[in-house]
Formats: sequence, C-alpha cells, structure tokens
Amino acid sequence: DRMDDPCVIKQFFPQVQGTAALEKATELFKQEAKRLYELGEHPQIPRLIAYFEQDKRLYLVQELIEGQTLLAELQQQGAFSEEKIRQLLADLLPVLKVVHEHGVIHRDIKPENIMRRRKDGKLMLIDFGVSKQVTATILGQAGTTVGTHGYAPMEQMRGQVYPASDLYSLGVTCIRLLTYCLPKADGSDELYDGLNGRWTWRERLPQSINISPQLGQVLDKLLKDYVKERYQFIDEVLQALASPKVSLDSQVNADYTKLRDLLAAKKWKEADQETKQVMLWVVCSNKRNDFKMQDIEKFPCTDLHTIDQLWVLYSGGHFGFTVQKRIVDEVEKDFTKLAERLGWRVDRKWLNYNDLTFENHASVGHLPSLGRFFKPQLDWEIDPKHFPWREVGCVGLLRRLFSRVETCGL
Repeated sequence: DRMDDPCVIKQFFPQVQGTAALEKATELFKQEAKRLYELGEHPQIPRLIAYFEQDKRLYLVQELIEGQTLLAELQQQGAFSEEKIRQLLADLLPVLKVVHEHGVIHRDIKPENIMRRRKDGKLMLIDFGVSKQVTATILGQAGTTVGTHGYAPMEQMRGQVYPASDLYSLGVTCIRLLTYCLPKADGSDELYDGLNGRWTWRERLPQSINISPQLGQVLDKLLKDYVKERYQFIDEVLQALASPKVSLDSQVNADYTKLRDLLAAKKWKEADQETKQVMLWVVCSNKRNDFKMQDIEKFPCTDLHTIDQLWVLYSGGHFGFTVQKRIVDEVEKDFTKLAERLGWRVDRKWLNYNDLTFENHASVGHLPSLGRFFKPQLDWEIDPKHFPWREVGCVGLLRRLFSRVETCGL
C-alpha cells in the first residue's frame, strides 16, 4: 500500500449486549469489510486500506478523497438540471453495478454520500455504512433503521435490503437534487405525499428546469414503493436511459424524417420552420401558407404526438407543445403571461419571428413557435376581458392547439 497517502480512520462500536452478540457483530463487520476491500480497486470507490478490531472496537482505514459532496454542490450551485442528473446516473450506475456484483448493497445512497473528486470531476460513492449494517443485523428488531430516513425504501426500514433498494435511494437522490427539497429535521417531507403514497417531485421542479418524458419515466420507476415494481438490475436502468427509437408514426403518411434529423442536429430554426411545413402538409397538403382554426381542431392526434415527442426528446424536455401546455396551465390560460414566460414578449412588446431565440438557452417552451408564424396582428394586444369574442390570429390558434393537446391526451 501507498503509506504516504492521506487516509480516514473510522471507529465503530456495535451497540449490542453479550459476548455472543459482539462476536457475531465482529464477524459480520469483517465479512462486509472484506467485500469493501475487494471493491477498493474500483477507481470511483475509496480504497479500504485496512480493517481491524481492537479493545472491542472496530476500525476502518480508508483512502481520503479530496472534493465535495453533491449536497455541498447543491447548496452552492442550486437545483440540478436534467443534463447533470443524466451525468450523475451515467457516472454512478456502472459503479453500483460492480458493487452489487460483489454481493454488497450500499444501503445509504444520498447526496452526502456521493462526492465529486476535485482532481477529475468524477463522482465517488462513499460511506458504505458497515456499522449500521452490522448493528441492525444483530439486533434483528422489526423496524430497525438501516440507511437514512427520507432516502431508504420501506423494505429497508424494516430490515430487508435488495439491489433494488439502492436503486430506490438513487432515485430519491435524483429528485431531491432536481427540486432542492431535502428531508426536514422534524421528519416532514415536502416531496412526498403520505396521504396518497406518492412522490410529488414534478410539482416542485423550479420553473427553469424541465424534465424529458424519458427521464421522468425512469425516475418514477426507480421510486416505486414495491420492490417488484422497480428496476431489478442496473442494466435495466441503463437500457431505459439509452436513446430510444423515435416513433415517426403518422395517421396520414406524413414524413417526419427531415424534422427528426434537424432536431437531432439542434438546428432549431430550421426545425421550427419544418414543423410548420409538415403540419400544413398534414392538414392541407401545402395548398396554402397558414392554418385555419378548424385545421388545429381536427389535427390527427397521432401526428401531434409524433411532432411533440420529437421536440421534447431532442431538446431534453426544453421545447415542445406539451411543455408549452404545462406553462399555459401554470399561468391559468393568461396568454400575455404565457408569451412572457415563453420569451415571445419582451418589455411589453411582442417579438417578430426573426427576433426569437433559436438556441439551447432559449426560455423553456420557446419553441416550436407555431403561433408566431402569423403576421403581427392587433389581437395579440387585445384584452380578452374587453373583447372576449375576438379569438383570431395567434391567440385563437394557440387556444385551439392546447385544447387539442389536451383532447389527444398528450
């Protein structure tokens, strides 16, 4: 071993009574420590340099990792984006796979136990909590807590653990980093609805953060209460996170390959213009340049879903009709507020089409800009309280578009 390397010494004293119980605790400690020692060759797990017993106390000597935990990073930089969560999962899932293949279950995954190593930015899985594993096993009491309240699944709180238990804790870690909602000292938790038994993480997302349906579905499955309903193996999660095969289904044989390719290349302006063209083809075979209200009211749900999912997928949940619909609901169908949120209206003026932002950093829901294809019309500025019958141009189109999104169940 490299004797000059800085290290951490952890001292444990099993809270058990009687000689036999202490001997059993020591035996279990050494079994777990031996497994950790075998894991020490993994570059993202701190090396276990030594473990021993002295004066009825158990000791671990581990490599010191210089860096900061994800809890500290959260407190310094704020809520994580989808990109950062995907990077976290891509970094940690292969590590966790090795851990599980060695017969070890971490039991205490949380932001405090994931460290970003300073020298290379890699994420490290730390603090496997051997002492808690040993004490809980010896005591054998129903409800013995192994792990951290607010992160551990219910089966673990009752003393049973599986690889899927770690996956649950990893899922909880992700949604807490996305929302910046941490368990409170008094045991309360704004992120979990105990009455209905569900996580409410989507309702707690900051306005600037939007999550793609793909990642949302992965997180929801990680967070299932019952073990059998979760992913059972790391490879299942990795497969679910891989780029899915994009459906280009159309009810009228429309061709969406050009739109897909433009979106995949992040050519947002060209994709926006292609969206209009392909939608016009769907409703009128390109016989005119603008939509009529009844076009949107009867737009095929299959095609609307395909267009929306292409935008949502390739923007990482940043753009899309369903993203805009969520914001419409948040502003209670106030279309002036909607336009301000989408970045279509700045300093009380509506932007012309060419002044829109066709970049990744545009406002959430900024694209596609279907309503902005219309020539500027006075009805953008009309107060619906005074002119409730005026539903023409952009506003009328958008009202019908979002109504159709809802009708189609998107």
